[in-house]
Amino acid sequence: MKRFVSALVLSIFGFPFLYAQKSAAPTTFFPMTPGTYWVYKGTVRWYDFETDKPVSGDVTWKMTIERVIRKPGVVAAVVIGFPADLDWSAGTTEPKPWLILEDEKHHLFYENLGPDFDLSKFNNGDHVFDKFMVDETFFFQWPLHKGAKFCDDEAKKRDDEMYCWIVTEATRKKLPSVTGAPPDDQPIFQFTYRSLPDDTTMELVPGIGLLSYEYHHHGSVADTELQLVEFHPVPESSDVQGPKP
Repeated sequence: MKRFVSALVLSIFGFPFLYAQKSAAPTTFFPMTPGTYWVYKGTVRWYDFETDKPVSGDVTWKMTIERVIRKPGVVAAVVIGFPADLDWSAGTTEPKPWLILEDEKHHLFYENLGPDFDLSKFNNGDHVFDKFMVDETFFFQWPLHKGAKFCDDEAKKRDDEMYCWIVTEATRKKLPSVTGAPPDDQPIFQFTYRSLPDDTTMELVPGIGLLSYEYHHHGSVADTELQLVEFHPVPESSDVQGPKP
């Protein structure tokens, strides 16, 4: 009977992937706790106009959740150092604030806030995040499956599958090269977004977040390739602001 009840609860929430140490699925796709951080290693390529040739450099990059805010129906994390900060750089750029949001229907959005954004604006009212939850910032909705497409209606009609986030692969495997990752098999979803000037590919793991990130420009050399090597989650605490949705 207990096994039946557990299976029923998981089917209702639609997400049957578990950490080995946990008995419940994650309530948000990305870990939403202040202080959680990820360390990535990889390569950045760019065009050096002084030598008039493409060059590359190794990079170590840290992404950190600085603040988590809950409003009715939505939870938001201010993230410092989303890997896209390295696009079009020589690997020495300063990490910038980004916003990752998930609503009660498990829609995910993300947005570059820019270096001068006033974070105190997030304290004003229950609908302060509405302007960030639009088609232009929409990423995906989970549960996920291979072939799922996330974009506006016009882009979905395209035959070339451009200008959509598409789940191109869905697999399960262990992550022995990632310090702090659970020891058992993890569900991994590969997302790809292609446009005329560039393409972006990310691998995501529920409860862990971003496993890898790649950006490639189709003209001038501008490439970013990162792989997660360390995951440092922080248990949820009173630092989270506001009521749970």
